[in-house]
Amino acid sequence: MDRNEIYADPPKRDTVIDFTPVLGTWINTNTKTRWIEKFTLTKHDEQILMHAYGAESLNDWGETEVTPFVDHMNKENAFCARYERNSVESFLAANMNKGLCIIAGFHKFKDGKQTDFCREFYYRLD
Repeated sequence: MDRNEIYADPPKRDTVIDFTPVLGTWINTNTKTRWIEKFTLTKHDEQILMHAYGAESLNDWGETEVTPFVDHMNKENAFCARYERNSVESFLAANMNKGLCIIAGFHKFKDGKQTDFCREFYYRLD
């Protein structure tokens, strides 16, 4: 079997994603993170919003809309989000797995001198 082989049909375009199970506050298991210490996911009207709180001088990242997805094989929720801050642009790709939220963060410093990648694990507080 090839690595990129698809095992099932992709979800239909009008698939409704129930994000209710992942709403709430999520805490980073890495207490020495340089990036996101915790975040909340809330639903406002039909939008899913993420409010992130970072470490060090990046304390309050603010709120941004997330794009929700669902793994049609395992029915796990996933999302991506983007943050544009003063010195750093961050793209976050997240997926749920066995009660954890795993975020791969791609961070680009606007001065062009540095990029960073991190993969961190979060547990839900509530």
